[in-house]
Amino acid sequence: MDHNPEIRQRLFDQFSQTVIAEGWRSVSCAEIATRANIDIKLAFLEYRDRFAYVSDLVRRIDTAMLEAFDPDMGEEPARERLFDVIMARFDAMQGHRELILALNKAARYDPMLTLHLLALSRLTGEWFLDISRISPAGFSGMARSKGALLAYARAFTVWMEDDSADLAKTMATLDKFLKRGETALRRAEKIACILPRIGKRCRSARGRGKGSDKTAPDSAVVSEGPSVDDGSMAPMPS
Repeated sequence: MDHNPEIRQRLFDQFSQTVIAEGWRSVSCAEIATRANIDIKLAFLEYRDRFAYVSDLVRRIDTAMLEAFDPDMGEEPARERLFDVIMARFDAMQGHRELILALNKAARYDPMLTLHLLALSRLTGEWFLDISRISPAGFSGMARSKGALLAYARAFTVWMEDDSADLAKTMATLDKFLKRGETALRRAEKIACILPRIGKRCRSARGRGKGSDKTAPDSAVVSEGPSVDDGSMAPMPS
């Protein structure tokens, strides 16, 4: 369905004014249409419920983030690219600051709004990695996605109180948590690489043990303590 940009903007502006002035609980799609002087049937075609307004808010922010992000950052380190993408989002959020703060406050008392915002945040997290040209595949990709969202969430709590023009406090917080996440991811990747090798060595050691049992005579003496064969790692007890 093709949307009417003019009608849609008038409705969204009225939604913003209503939430900021009266709160989320006072939002009525029919009342918004009446206040915006839009026929209710036309308003329904643009926004079917009040959650559709919230989705449109996130879409507008994501679009502004894409327009603000510099694609020439492709040669920079991954953490720098991700930092720029998330900061581009915070810059885009500045134009809707009052509305975002009002919705965040309302979400504390409205589980449905909270769930809706969380679902939208997960989609935004995927955008963070995609635009930053960071692979979301596999174990590392899942860790990166969750790490990016965690860093964003921590920086968001600072952004809500950061009234500076350059968002210096928000930038500092985001940079700190992205560095922590990068360090944690490297450790996780090392563990992920080590575990298969440990498992292979354990299976190899068990195989040698089974083979020796079949060929050993009944009077064989079991040596006291573990032995190390050719420097291989002895199997760990379960």
